[in-house]
Amino acid sequence: MSSWANIRIPRKRDISQIPADLRPTLQPRAERFEVIQSESFQNVPQDTSPFSNSIIEPFGNSKSKKEISVPNPREYISKKIDVVPAAGAFELSFQGKSYVFVILRHLRTPKDNDLWISSYNSIRRFYKNKIVIIDDNSQVNTINGRLYETEIIQSEFPGAGEILPYYYFLERKWADSMIFLHDSMFLNRPFHDDELDHSVRFHWHFTSNSADDKRKINLYLSSLQNNNELLEFYQNSSSRWKGCSGGATIIDYDTTLLLETKYKIFNVLTMVIKRRKDREAFERVLGILAFYEGLVNEQTVSNFGDIFGYPGAFESEHTNPETASHIVKQRGYNTAILKVWRGR
Repeated sequence: MSSWANIRIPRKRDISQIPADLRPTLQPRAERFEVIQSESFQNVPQDTSPFSNSIIEPFGNSKSKKEISVPNPREYISKKIDVVPAAGAFELSFQGKSYVFVILRHLRTPKDNDLWISSYNSIRRFYKNKIVIIDDNSQVNTINGRLYETEIIQSEFPGAGEILPYYYFLERKWADSMIFLHDSMFLNRPFHDDELDHSVRFHWHFTSNSADDKRKINLYLSSLQNNNELLEFYQNSSSRWKGCSGGATIIDYDTTLLLETKYKIFNVLTMVIKRRKDREAFERVLGILAFYEGLVNEQTVSNFGDIFGYPGAFESEHTNPETASHIVKQRGYNTAILKVWRGR
């Protein structure tokens, strides 16, 4: 007889005590449907892209694999691509120089497509020039659509970011001058002559600050050719140079070639830049070289001033091009380029 203390302990039931007609049907584990289905999932499909043609639904009603269509990435895109330039668009040239627009693109989610499409459309609103889109390590697929006079480059240097436009500009020389935009930058108006009248001009600059990784900056400068005087300039003149915000510039091919020929900056650093801190160091190294070579000075360093003076700088995570345009108009901020921040 069980003791009172064990009354709540479940007892194992002897199946022989159940009438034969009422006993459950026993099925070997290897023959059970959920086991067979589970084992079938061990064969991983070769195409693991987030936009592959089909996926397997593990908990469907059917006992076999059930294929369902995956949403087209276009369903996540609200912006439409302008197939042809606007009626008033024209070919940008200045003092006989031809220009190419280069958009650096990184897609973290399908919604990020709206950024590069807005950047592309903003150029086509004003200009017919060739556009090059450099895709750096995007994590989702995209649909480029029919793009007017546009070349797409899938970079083979994941994470190199802001240095890539210079690397490919040197390699392919699309035009006499390059206007480099991030996919989070958009044209607000045509450029003025004084914004084009330099061999190199940053869009925005910033002053040396607490975010400087001096060890990495020294390391990058030390890896360049002809670096002795360059290192001395950096170590003794922190107040005499400005960083290039986002590494984004308007720059002549000849100037890009000069920096590469003398310092090998673009070929050397493209191989070592992998993450955000590396890219931040490049913003500073590019500024140091531009000041050391006398390509820019305090008065000519950037077209649109200190990036920290941009309305809502680093605070507008959810801003889109339309609201960015409204903000700069409200603040009376004169810029040919709009900028938004997405924290990618």
